[in-house]
Amino acid sequence: MKFPLIAAAALMAASVSAQAAQINYSLDSLAGATVIGFDSFDGLVNTTGTIDLGNGVVFSGGLDAELSPPVRDLGDNGAWTFGLNGFAASGTSGTMTFTFDALKAGASAFVSHLGGESLLIEALGLSGNVLENATVTFAASSMYSYDEGTYVGFLRNTTDIKSLRITGVGAVADNVTVAVPEPETYMLALVGLSVLLGARQQRRKQD
Repeated sequence: MKFPLIAAAALMAASVSAQAAQINYSLDSLAGATVIGFDSFDGLVNTTGTIDLGNGVVFSGGLDAELSPPVRDLGDNGAWTFGLNGFAASGTSGTMTFTFDALKAGASAFVSHLGGESLLIEALGLSGNVLENATVTFAASSMYSYDEGTYVGFLRNTTDIKSLRITGVGAVADNVTVAVPEPETYMLALVGLSVLLGARQQRRKQD
């Protein structure tokens, strides 16, 4: 289906006009994007240090944070299960950080949290400074639902994101996605798409 790709391109174009923009769309459909999953960790508890997730991404979560737990009860937001093919869950410290081996232009994740709470999502720079942040409150369809969440993240007009940090009670995350190309690349793609659509529309009018 073509519409989601067009909608994504429109979001990318809007983000180029500002220094940074929060998005609620996954970056995983973009050329050059890398998606990180957690299905191979099988309930690994991270109490100290960091864990290499591969693909140039390192996870740190503090006490009781876990990779690929079997299930997480999220209260009014239902539950997250291993049906997601593994996910990351914050522990008692309530923070998860995904640090990249090189600066990125964009980073996003599929997230949820304990119902009634909220998540703070932050894009961090090379020195740990906050480049952009957003507070996310997600409401599932019911407390009996499974694996419901929302995509959140940032796409910037410079390649300066070093980490994506998620903070909140009962935070869970999957499909952490990082984009290497400059957003201008997506803008050029959108311009090309607009030209093609315009030409097609013009031909239809002439016919």
